[in-house]
Amino acid sequence: MKHFDLNSYLQKMKIIINTILSRPEKNTLTYDILDTKKSIKNKMIALEEKHRQMKIGDIWQEVLGNYDGFENLGYKHKTGLDILSRSRKIIIELKNRTNTDNASSRKANFDKLVNFKKRHPKYTCIYGTINDTTKQKTNDGYIKIIIHDGVEIKQYTGMELLKLILGDDTDVIITFIKNTIDEFIQ
Repeated sequence: MKHFDLNSYLQKMKIIINTILSRPEKNTLTYDILDTKKSIKNKMIALEEKHRQMKIGDIWQEVLGNYDGFENLGYKHKTGLDILSRSRKIIIELKNRTNTDNASSRKANFDKLVNFKKRHPKYTCIYGTINDTTKQKTNDGYIKIIIHDGVEIKQYTGMELLKLILGDDTDVIITFIKNTIDEFIQ
């Protein structure tokens, strides 16, 4: 097995993060007959924030999906899931926030995890969420067992998810990501 080099990983992540943050954004608003200058300004702020949140989600998928023994499955993988570790027998559906999925999306994501588990019973299937609703809840994190269609799925949230994947490198990597994003934004 190839030795994992944290410094090489961090340099690769710096390039990937900068690439994600450099992606152009569509700034076209949908028309509303009741739009005013004030409402258009507010809609633009909301659109910019939505773009930022999507980019942060992409950054997390790259950061976790490129870490030692993990693979970023991208957006068109046949499983529809996000991150895989063959060596650790883990598959993950990744979300940035606990409120990212509505009920029907969450059910569809659980269905994907269940389908994978049925085909690969030795794998741990995880519905992973980076951020909870508060700093405290995110830092505490939690692990919950969910039974969906009679199949066990684990829900990892906050630091529990990050430590599961990044282990002892968790704090170093979080600091690195924050600093890299700050450098880019300036």
